[in-house]
Amino acid sequence: MRAEVHQVVTFATEPFHGNPAFVLSLERDVPDEVLQQVAAQLNESVLASLRPMGKDRAGLLFHTPTGRHGGAGHAMMAAAHVELGRDAGSRRKVVFALADASECVVIRDGARISVPWPVMPASAVDMVAVLSAALGRAAVETWEAPFGYVAIYADPASIEALNPDMDAIARLDRGTVIATAPGKTSDFVIRVFAPKLGLPEDPVCGTAHRIVVPYWAERFQRYELHSRQLSRRGGDLWCRLDGDRVVISGESVTFLNGAIELPD
Repeated sequence: MRAEVHQVVTFATEPFHGNPAFVLSLERDVPDEVLQQVAAQLNESVLASLRPMGKDRAGLLFHTPTGRHGGAGHAMMAAAHVELGRDAGSRRKVVFALADASECVVIRDGARISVPWPVMPASAVDMVAVLSAALGRAAVETWEAPFGYVAIYADPASIEALNPDMDAIARLDRGTVIATAPGKTSDFVIRVFAPKLGLPEDPVCGTAHRIVVPYWAERFQRYELHSRQLSRRGGDLWCRLDGDRVVISGESVTFLNGAIELPD
């Protein structure tokens, strides 16, 4: 079986910025173990796969080299970029049918694609000393969520200057550490470290915004916010807090289109 493969750079307009993700366009279902092998072959931590389901609808699954994945912000954005690019880019909406039987409605508004995600609740926790030591710079306050710990700083220069101790971060009982501060050219800035998950620094992390957007919305008393991820690749996310959902928007660009041969 021949399948289209695309690599899409998300949350950026240039191919060497943002967060790249691979997307497979399949004509029919393919066994999970095959897609796990494809993810491993492509050295892709989260591979998205699409299946046609009629006009403006598609099945969407996520795969890692070891099994199914619940979904990642950049992989969802990449899949939406591919699906909305069909029909000469005339589509403005796609409904994704997900593995848990839920649906996600994704919208294109101008150059940006918007994906709604449930808020990830967080609460204040006294981890200032521990996270300051792990990140190499004193934090102002700290929060926790199941996804990871959050260290809040006073200015973007502090985020840029972080020199994290990856071994110390990996010893924590959460998978990630998020560092964030008010921005100058954006509303806030962010960096995300996840050495325990095999990702020392995430180029652009949509999931972390499900935690920090409610914090900054409350602090700024505004519900539409521009985030700048200060990783080496960098990226921009436009976020809106809408009740119990965070709508994450960004631009994207295709880096690679091709085809692969899958076993029957």
